[in-house]
Amino acid sequence: MNIYIGYLIAALIVTQKSFLVKNVDIGFWLLFVFSIIYAAFFSFDPKAGNQYIVIYAIVPGAFYLLGKFFAEKLNSNQTNLVLLLLISAVIFSITAVLSVFTDILQNGYNVVDRNLPNYWTGNIVPATIMGSYFTLIMTLPALLVPHFKKLPFVTKILLLVYYAIAMACILRIGSRTQISISLIALLVSLIYVMPRQSFRRNLIMFLLFFLGIFYIINSVSFDLDQDWLSAFANRMEDSQDLASGGGRTDRWIKSMEYLFTKPLGWSEHEFGHAHNLWFDVLRIGGFLSFFFLLFFTTKSYLTVFKAIKKKKEAYAFNNQIIVFTLGFSLVFMVEPILEGMFDFFAFFCFFIGVVKKYSTDNPVIE
Repeated sequence: MNIYIGYLIAALIVTQKSFLVKNVDIGFWLLFVFSIIYAAFFSFDPKAGNQYIVIYAIVPGAFYLLGKFFAEKLNSNQTNLVLLLLISAVIFSITAVLSVFTDILQNGYNVVDRNLPNYWTGNIVPATIMGSYFTLIMTLPALLVPHFKKLPFVTKILLLVYYAIAMACILRIGSRTQISISLIALLVSLIYVMPRQSFRRNLIMFLLFFLGIFYIINSVSFDLDQDWLSAFANRMEDSQDLASGGGRTDRWIKSMEYLFTKPLGWSEHEFGHAHNLWFDVLRIGGFLSFFFLLFFTTKSYLTVFKAIKKKKEAYAFNNQIIVFTLGFSLVFMVEPILEGMFDFFAFFCFFIGVVKKYSTDNPVIE
């Protein structure tokens, strides 16, 4: 439901002629051409519904411009952008948190089935799709590593509480991907932020971190036979599935072969989803969609790099850009995205729009 509010706002953005003249750029055109081609191929077999032909064609570019629009209204101020992205991440995750946490309150962790009903509609949502809404919330500990004066202490505590609730939800749906994102994001954040902070700040941070770990280890049982770890334990028991990325690596290799043997795409019946944003786009939209998406995402990563490089002393905001990009990318690598997680891709386009506007308004001075 949250994303439909964004659709409405995005529709209003495209009516602003003066804004469009200033902000339509190469990134937008790459995204727009990709969207049109992908929607055209999707129209031959619109399994999700004919309405998605229009959605696939228009929404990515509209959300890219929406990100630019908000950044412009906030004057690309770093403090305001940090808060914008934080609030957006929380809003994006609310439905998933309500859905899973309500199930925990009603049924506990005894039910092994990972697919749960949507809080608003009651429709069953696959655990993989549900987990994607938690991605940016899983980066919250990493976001709180650097000192950010404008973020009140009470707000930081509330964010950590929200993260703890989200982690409880992740354990309920047994998402290894989300736990990995949380750990990797925290590690990357520490590596990036520590050299830029004072020794005193780093010392206090590590003391609090190890005290927290010590308390958790001595207070919580991590026996996989515990009810609260039942869904997660079932997934960890399959070591072969874990080693092969759930069979994904074989599908990626097959997709690379089909890029040359079936460049116009292939049926899902061949070997199912490729579980990769780019390869699943190749399967449905053919090589043109694949390459235009590859060009757009490559340009997006270059935009992220330039934004980080442009003002190195703004390491709190740079850290947020890094861990959000990391979270998006890790999910892109292991899930089909546009089939079932289209909201997630739309949010990525919004995020890149924000970063692009910030980078353009404050260009790197060589």
